[in-house]
Amino acid sequence: MDYISASKIAEKWGVSSALVRKYCRDNRIPNARFRDGAWQIPEDAEKPEPLVDAKLVPALSPLAAKLMRQKKKKNFHGLYDYVQIYLTYSSGRMASSRLTRNQVAAIFKKGKVKESFEPMKVSDLIETMNHCVCIDYIIDHVSTPLTQRMIMKLHYMLMFGTVDQRRKRVTPGVYRGKSFVLRNRSLPPAERIQPLLKELIHEYETKRKIGRTEILDFHVRFEKIFPFEDGNGRIGRLIMFKECLRHNVMPFVIDDKHRKQYLAGIKEWDTDHMILLQLVDEAQERFKAQIALQKLGEYRRFDYLFEPEEEIRYED
Repeated sequence: MDYISASKIAEKWGVSSALVRKYCRDNRIPNARFRDGAWQIPEDAEKPEPLVDAKLVPALSPLAAKLMRQKKKKNFHGLYDYVQIYLTYSSGRMASSRLTRNQVAAIFKKGKVKESFEPMKVSDLIETMNHCVCIDYIIDHVSTPLTQRMIMKLHYMLMFGTVDQRRKRVTPGVYRGKSFVLRNRSLPPAERIQPLLKELIHEYETKRKIGRTEILDFHVRFEKIFPFEDGNGRIGRLIMFKECLRHNVMPFVIDDKHRKQYLAGIKEWDTDHMILLQLVDEAQERFKAQIALQKLGEYRRFDYLFEPEEEIRYED
């Protein structure tokens, strides 16, 4: 990756150098770095979009507002810690992490690792901590529309400091630079990743109504593009959870017990939606049960705000 100075990127974008440096300090330019007393910026970096006027931001769903409040208060005995632990554990197990749920909980709550009867991979520990940071990020930006910049930032936060980064197997926040075959399936060439994602995001963001079917469709198409060298599944599942909160869709967490059905659902999505929809329906029921267990009275009072789910008919 080629880097240029803040003054040169400022000239390219038509803004002041001071504004570019502020973008860097606010972490609004992916992969920007501070070296030898000056900011170095990727030559192909895109100009950050203007911050959205708070008055124009749509009202948060009661569930998103609850998670934000608990996160701010560092409430580790509510729905916030359940989401952090369950989503991090489940998505990590789907990506072959061997950490137990208790170990994930200890890492999140205390920053400690419980003893294990088997050796623990360093990457599992680092990526677990990073995933918790990613969840905080999607909660903080729940109302923000999807962009390639946001997706790249999520990947950067997830993979930064990992063993794979040190061994140069993956570059955090950067699309894969090579084309290869995955599980006997050809992936789009590297040069097609950016235009394909641009088309996918534009099509998604311009829909008049977004429910779980649209969110799942985005997820399937994202996974088939496979934009990064590693971490695509975890990034995709983080996006799904964020978009559920954003569009008042009951969230769902897919665990590794249903990995086979999940992968089959992605593979068969274009011809059969029912595999994934049935899986998600069950996951939503589990999440509803957790909400009831937490006795979130204010959430139940606003339950009518959620979009009614499409009727699912299961075949015998």
